[in-house]
Amino acid sequence: MISSRNLRFSYSPQKKFSFPDIQCGNKETLLILGQSGRGKTTLLHLLALLLKPESGEVRIADKSSNALSQEELTSLRARNIGIIYQRPHFVSALSVLDNLLLPNFLVNQKQDKVKAVQLAEQLGFTEHLSKKTHQLSQGEQQRVSIARSLMNNPNVILADEPTSNLDDVNCQKVIQLLKAQSASIGASLVVVTHDQRLKDEFSNQVIL
Repeated sequence: MISSRNLRFSYSPQKKFSFPDIQCGNKETLLILGQSGRGKTTLLHLLALLLKPESGEVRIADKSSNALSQEELTSLRARNIGIIYQRPHFVSALSVLDNLLLPNFLVNQKQDKVKAVQLAEQLGFTEHLSKKTHQLSQGEQQRVSIARSLMNNPNVILADEPTSNLDDVNCQKVIQLLKAQSASIGASLVVVTHDQRLKDEFSNQVIL
């Protein structure tokens, strides 16, 4: 599970954020909804342990971020968190399939090609597995990013605007897959977005 308490972060004296406390248990889902400029991505990066809060605490799998070294934070993130970025980040020299397998490699796990192909089938990009990621459309890249975040069966899935580049059909497909996958592996799913289409998909919501 993932939770936060009294999180505050500032980029400058003029740009400060204070965030509501959140809690999302195993197999639970949480929608964090807000318009541009409300700090949605900043909050997600704090929850992902990519930013250090000015004050407050993030807890993942019963471990407090405040009690860990940078090396321990990196290890905790790699083994417990699947991140879906708003703008996908890939290794351009690798194929789509190899980008999917990269999370396995980074934590010294066996590369699970069967799971990679299965996720590609569920998200509808099997025919692109041998391509380079720059050959894909934005929507296809987003779906690859979603599949990659699920490869290590994370305890927490954090998604930053996962449906922003998708049409209504693929939006529904992606959200249902994320919810089904998080439930099947016992993970917490936290979606940060301004996409109003998702309001009816989540009973647990926080408005920024």
